[in-house]
Amino acid sequence: MIKNPNADRNEKIIALTDLKTVVEIKKHPSMGFIFLKAFLMSPFRSNTIKDDAIVNRTRIVLKNYLPDKERIANYRTVCDFSEDRPDIIPISYLQTLFIGLLGRFITASFFPINPLGLIQVFQSFEQKRAVATDETLDLSCTLDTIKKTEKGIETNFTLEVISEGKLVWQGTSTFFTRSQVKKKKRPKKKDDIFLEEKETILVPSGTGRKYALVSGDYNPHHLYTLLAKLFGFKRAIAHGMWSLARVIASLDRKFSLPDAVHIEASFKLPIFMPATIVLGYDCQNNSENNPTRIIFELRDKQKGLPHIKGRLLNKYQGELIYTGH
Repeated sequence: MIKNPNADRNEKIIALTDLKTVVEIKKHPSMGFIFLKAFLMSPFRSNTIKDDAIVNRTRIVLKNYLPDKERIANYRTVCDFSEDRPDIIPISYLQTLFIGLLGRFITASFFPINPLGLIQVFQSFEQKRAVATDETLDLSCTLDTIKKTEKGIETNFTLEVISEGKLVWQGTSTFFTRSQVKKKKRPKKKDDIFLEEKETILVPSGTGRKYALVSGDYNPHHLYTLLAKLFGFKRAIAHGMWSLARVIASLDRKFSLPDAVHIEASFKLPIFMPATIVLGYDCQNNSENNPTRIIFELRDKQKGLPHIKGRLLNKYQGELIYTGH
């Protein structure tokens, strides 16, 4: 796994109860209502958690969901995926189906942390087979772990896509909530190693709004600079998941990625729009045209600052096991 940049040796794992609470919802939550609720409850939620706290390991489920084919087609355009297989859902698109479930989760009474403080720092997903646009899917989102570190709180959610009773896609979303404690001096980091640049990518100002339309992620700091400044950013920033999807789209065009694949990425510094970024990657195997492992990164074109670092495992052999929580 790609190392989490917020990992801390002095960490405390918050106790979770056995899975006792399953919340089944009938439709995707309204993101407008989710954001309103998050703003209203923010003053009453903490950015930290007590060491002896016990949190309920709740699971939110949405059954019999049929993806929107038009939205998937638009997603392909926004993220630059090939149109060669229009009836197959891009692997990264499946993560967008959980944005509403995650929003419902972090604004619920059983989630103890301030919802406005969460920043996504890591995403992984692995897929066993291609998922077609006409498949009816069951979605579930489960709180996996909460870790308290010197820097803040790390929260991990497990995401599952089930089709006809079988797990076909599984992901992990990791969020970080920074604490207010004083920063300690850290040892000087080793020199950053740059991968060979393969592609230059332009990120226009409206990229955040376009991605919001196809993903449902309307976090204000992705939409307009004025709103982004309210959250402490100098300009609107691109979605981390758009950045990762854009990387996958380029790798798929180059290598025709298999349907069974494992992908993981750490989100580093934000992309302030407009921007020019570069994709670098390194293929690790005997065949340049059919790599089994690809290390990739996105960097700022001018300064070389990292935005994403990750890896893709071609021909992923692991079994996805549906435990039926």
